[in-house]
Amino acid sequence: MITKNKNHGKNEARTAKYLEKFSREKVIKFLINRDDPVIFDVGANNGSSLDEFKEWWPNSYVHCFEPQEECWLELDESATSFQNNGSVVVNRMAAGSESKDNVTFYTHDINSGVSGFNRINMSSRDSIDLNELDKEGIDKKEEYGNTLNHEREVSIIRLDDYIEAQDPMINNINLLKIDTQGFEPEVLEGFGEKLEIVDVVLTELMFYDFYERSLSFSDIEHFLHKANLQLYDISHIAKNPMNGRTDWVDVIYVNKRLLEK
Repeated sequence: MITKNKNHGKNEARTAKYLEKFSREKVIKFLINRDDPVIFDVGANNGSSLDEFKEWWPNSYVHCFEPQEECWLELDESATSFQNNGSVVVNRMAAGSESKDNVTFYTHDINSGVSGFNRINMSSRDSIDLNELDKEGIDKKEEYGNTLNHEREVSIIRLDDYIEAQDPMINNINLLKIDTQGFEPEVLEGFGEKLEIVDVVLTELMFYDFYERSLSFSDIEHFLHKANLQLYDISHIAKNPMNGRTDWVDVIYVNKRLLEK
């Protein structure tokens, strides 16, 4: 026998009130209660996230990491425009689990935002584009494949090495943003024990098979939980209209010490 839930509508009402008060920006600014935060922008691309952070906090200090040379001109122009407020440092390299040069990186003609250390999966069942191309025949799919997975070599730095090299050394990171197309676990591993000085983490987590590697929550929480960072919000959910699955999410983790204040 199915009984009627007396609290029906409670969750919907709570969500409606949330949407009246909060957005991703407001949640992050609620957690970071200062006007000059230190921000690490890992996967800065062409500077769109830098522009966003500087709009939120004009006096912020932002360290950008971006290995794609196609992005550097726009990123540098954006960084230069903010030099009168706070500071911006552009590092033309990636962040990862070890500091090394000549690491294979994959770019794609689609756009620079999908490039990274993981190859696009030409056998993907979740890619809407590839499923459409399957209907058009093998020639079309091969033509599309020729626009993907171009190899080049880039440099990587561990972020704990980077932090210790700063003068003065950074002792607190208020916001860590990571957008590295499935390379997020390596970025977090590269912090080592320095991950504990991070207040808030904003990162993407990809579940679908668009790349040859997909992730789960455990892949990043293995590092985050040890650093006292816990899930606070799922700020965006990307749904697949072809098969109904969740392709990726944007998640916010917060250090428990902030919640104790």
